[in-house]
Amino acid sequence: MQQKIKELLKKHNITLAAHYYQKDEIFDLAHLTGDSLELAKKTSSLTNPLIFCGVSFMGESAKILNPNIPVYMPKLASCSMARMAKEQKVKENIKLLKENDIDFIPITYINSSVTIKAIVGELGGLTCTSSNAKKIVSWALKQNKKVFFLPDKNLGSNIANFLGVTSKIIGEENWQKADIICYDGLCSVHQLFMPEHVEFFKEKYPNIKIVVHPECSPEVCKMADFIGSTSQILNYVKEHPNELMAIGTEFNFVNRLKRINPNIFILSSTKPECPSMNETTLKELYNLLIAIDQNKPYNEIEVDKTIAKNALKALNKMLELS
Repeated sequence: MQQKIKELLKKHNITLAAHYYQKDEIFDLAHLTGDSLELAKKTSSLTNPLIFCGVSFMGESAKILNPNIPVYMPKLASCSMARMAKEQKVKENIKLLKENDIDFIPITYINSSVTIKAIVGELGGLTCTSSNAKKIVSWALKQNKKVFFLPDKNLGSNIANFLGVTSKIIGEENWQKADIICYDGLCSVHQLFMPEHVEFFKEKYPNIKIVVHPECSPEVCKMADFIGSTSQILNYVKEHPNELMAIGTEFNFVNRLKRINPNIFILSSTKPECPSMNETTLKELYNLLIAIDQNKPYNEIEVDKTIAKNALKALNKMLELS
């Protein structure tokens, strides 16, 4: 099957892109790999068709940034965090901010639907990724405005801690006074990492390095030796190939890092595997390519032109600052 996939990709001049959280069977076949920011940049300059293996918001972003090429996904997987940022709820939060006379810049994590990106773009806001969130939020605060950060309250709170400013979840006591006002969303995978997991590894291995993603809770991040995006964690592991580490992020990615450094543990008592990212299988990729070969393609990403226009504002502003 793998050989047939390679042949069909070559026959139809298709680029295969895969996020770091994809299964090895998909990841090892991909022409382009990376985290959300890397893949947004890499796919934006393509001139040939793209198959994107990830979750739906990634395929949408790729299409918005590069509207002239067909973008397909073997599986239209939906990110649980992105689903938490429901259009009506976000609009209610924005209304509440305005009713409290708060001058703000909305920043949406790239892990959000195209509709939410469009709402943010229309308000003069922008997107961010875990790689550039600190830089993007820092820029926004320098505009002498508060930041409405969505949908991930953990990333928003951790960025506030990095920058030495205050954060609150909208609706909490005295939330209006915070520098960063967070929407009440989170990642279903990164919430699995707990302070007691850090304590367990620190007790058993006193010299171990705790490495976590900024979608983890602030309590876990405060106990970590290194906090970084997926690509930043990869670089950290490459720079410390023999160091004993416990890493708090998605299972497939951490397991693959053992190819670089075998002295790695997963910072969890359960398997932190993203169900959405793991929906895409080799068979589904194969079936999509067969359908394309038979001129019966499906799961092509299409975005409403008005929504795409506003979402592009938010994405482009991020890329300019990155």
